[in-house]
Amino acid sequence: MLFNFFKKHEKQSAVNEHLGGFQSDLTSQQKKAIMCSLFLIANSDGEYHNKEHQFFEQTAMLLGYKLGNNLDSIVEEFMTMDRESLFYHLNSLNESKKDWYIVTAFGMVHSDGRALEEEFQYMLVFFDKMGITEERFENVIRKTELLMEKFGGL
Repeated sequence: MLFNFFKKHEKQSAVNEHLGGFQSDLTSQQKKAIMCSLFLIANSDGEYHNKEHQFFEQTAMLLGYKLGNNLDSIVEEFMTMDRESLFYHLNSLNESKKDWYIVTAFGMVHSDGRALEEEFQYMLVFFDKMGITEERFENVIRKTELLMEKFGGL
């Protein structure tokens, strides 16, 4: 178990080293809003699957966002952000980060292998509040799929 602790921190260091610039131009409130919105999407169907949790943890690592030790502490932390603040901080992302968010939110919807209507509806509400149109959403996903095909899913 202790060995896994060190491995996890080695991975975190590698991620931080590689993606430090990505993390550094996001405020702590923007990171919190991103994580909160992904958590809401994942739980919109009333279930929080292991695959959704794995995706959630990977996104937190990418963002350099420290998660609480258990689900209750995560929920408590997110309860401190009201709706207006959540939407404000998501909308304050720059255009490049909004494109990244589109791909990430879409990934969360599909992470458990079952993209449900409730999850799509939550995602679309967040997109609407961020000024992301359906056309932009479709274009970003199409570009992402083409890149995945071209580079073999790397």
